[in-house]
Amino acid sequence: MKKMTRQAQILIFAFILVIFMISGFLILNYANKDEKELTTKDEYSIQLVSENTSIMSTYINSISTEKSSAEFTENTMTIPKGTKIDKIELSQDQTFKKYIKLEGPNGEDILSKKSKQVVTHYAYSMLLVGDVQEKTNLTTKEKTYEIVNARITYDQIPMVLLSNENSVCLTNKAKSKEKFVQLQDFIQALKDIKKRETMISW
Repeated sequence: MKKMTRQAQILIFAFILVIFMISGFLILNYANKDEKELTTKDEYSIQLVSENTSIMSTYINSISTEKSSAEFTENTMTIPKGTKIDKIELSQDQTFKKYIKLEGPNGEDILSKKSKQVVTHYAYSMLLVGDVQEKTNLTTKEKTYEIVNARITYDQIPMVLLSNENSVCLTNKAKSKEKFVQLQDFIQALKDIKKRETMISW
């Protein structure tokens, strides 16, 4: 076998050396790029601009004895982007879930001590309470707002659906007084943060 000339050996060695130099350059360049991306990563400041705020109330359903269920069902509350909370607009849609067992009355529950009417339905209403967080990009100064520390509670409200099915009879929590309201007014009040408490607590 014919030996390579010294000139050919030098050429091959130079070629290998060039490949090593290019590879080293690319590796160092990639590492520097990663380091640069890490050092220029955006930083944020976070603060709460609203705390322990009632955000949304909703009416789920009115459950009779016949529709009573022993199963826990998923109930959702979706707060759309742009919703105002204390004049602050949320920056994105947010959805929260609560699992509730929607049970009806047992057929023997009494509405109040006054009339002793038998409860025909339990109405269910959820209340979402939470804080609003302001997140500020320290580079761009852009601010975003979202609900954090959210929690959902629910009320089980005993009622008597009257024979015309257009109105209901409710009692206060002490079961000492009763009031009659239109069914649709009752439902709309449970969907309103400001009206719900006066409807179910009096």
